[in-house]
Amino acid sequence: MGDGMKQVVTASLEVLALGTGSTSMSRFVCEAVKAVRDKGLKYRITPMGTAIEASSVDAVFEAAKAAHEAVISTGAMRVVTHLTIDDRRDRPGTMDEKVRSVESKLR
Repeated sequence: MGDGMKQVVTASLEVLALGTGSTSMSRFVCEAVKAVRDKGLKYRITPMGTAIEASSVDAVFEAAKAAHEAVISTGAMRVVTHLTIDDRRDRPGTMDEKVRSVESKLR
């Protein structure tokens, strides 16, 4: 981004603990979200995952790894992590801007 634009990377993160003996996921989600929060990233919890906003792809990868490890630290013996990254270099777009763009078209 040589023209002085600040890079904004958005991502969707889902960390699943398998074989826990319960269908409840909230305690695992809580640990994953705390790990993202502790990295200092902007995040938004959704019913199906956590949206993340960062200034670099590396920051997203570090947060995803921390969330994955946090769920393992709960005692989960199997953890599956899904990560989708939007690394748009032509024009930065925050999570809020992306949502507003879609909502404006719904009217």
